[in-house]
Amino acid sequence: MSPHLRLIQITKSFSRDRLPLLVLDKIDLDANHGELVALVGPSGCGKTTLLHIIAGLIRPDSGTISLNEALVKDCQRHVAYMQQKDLLLPWRTALNNALLGPEIAHEERKRAEARARQLFAEFGLSGFEGAYPAQLSAGMRQRVALIRTLLSQREILLLDEPFGALDALTRSELHGWLLKAHQKSPRTTLFVTHDVEEALTLADRIYILSERPARVKAVVPVPLKHPRDSTQHDFVTLKAELLRWLRTP
Repeated sequence: MSPHLRLIQITKSFSRDRLPLLVLDKIDLDANHGELVALVGPSGCGKTTLLHIIAGLIRPDSGTISLNEALVKDCQRHVAYMQQKDLLLPWRTALNNALLGPEIAHEERKRAEARARQLFAEFGLSGFEGAYPAQLSAGMRQRVALIRTLLSQREILLLDEPFGALDALTRSELHGWLLKAHQKSPRTTLFVTHDVEEALTLADRIYILSERPARVKAVVPVPLKHPRDSTQHDFVTLKAELLRWLRTP
């Protein structure tokens, strides 16, 4: 089966003090249809830059991107991108923030709102549709941002450390909600995380990236059924393997 998304030899540098700073060095990456793929690596190694390239926010210096085996400049029209901060608009209610994507896409309001209200119920946000971002906790705002991403109906989801700023309990709850939504409607998903346990909890495969300039050090499959228990032997063994790769120069 051919991959849904394929990156070949993606390279990117930026200018710093008038000198080139190499950030990504010949990155190869595949993501299959409906697969959850984690990107794990040191802080500042270029993980977010890679998502920006896939989303079409910046261009690579070299390399190719293929979608369903067809070469594309980027996947901008095919991706929904949830960045580290929730980026909710303070003057819009939670429901109207969630409906921003369908609104931009000129989707029928009634149908989009019905889907949104269903997700609000599934994500434990019933009764908060009319609340404004300032009235919501950090975890609730992240749930709204995730619902907004899911409502986009784009075929590829990009999640940039979506749960990194949350407490452990809230993060665990969001893992469950994300997996439930993914099992109900599988979409190719790439997510960035610094948390090895989070990667193992969610991902089907994990790409380990090196220090900047980022190179792919290893690709680790996660053949564990959901829900996953971080105390089980196979989970602990995979965690140790990931940590070894991260510590290897």
